[in-house]
Amino acid sequence: MSPKLRVDAIEITDAEPAQSPGHCSAAVQVSLADGRQFSLLAATPSWFAEAFEQAGLEYYFGPLVLFVRTMDLGLVRRAVTEMAKDGDQWLCRHDTPRTTLS
Repeated sequence: MSPKLRVDAIEITDAEPAQSPGHCSAAVQVSLADGRQFSLLAATPSWFAEAFEQAGLEYYFGPLVLFVRTMDLGLVRRAVTEMAKDGDQWLCRHDTPRTTLS
């Protein structure tokens, strides 16, 4: 079992469109106590379906998406906390961890 992680901060950025939390995509910025940072692609299922249709795609492969019912910070925090409860494997599947230089 992986060591327990401490999540220091979770922020929603670049919400598109910002006026509709039930139909939206965004970046979720996650900072861990050990200095690592992750950026997760988050979207509501309806936003993803519409974007998929508008692009005329028959399939999708690319970054993993954190699907949430609404782009609500409390819900996103619960999801990220659940992702990190048994280690970093879920966060690492969604993004490559990075650190910033001082």
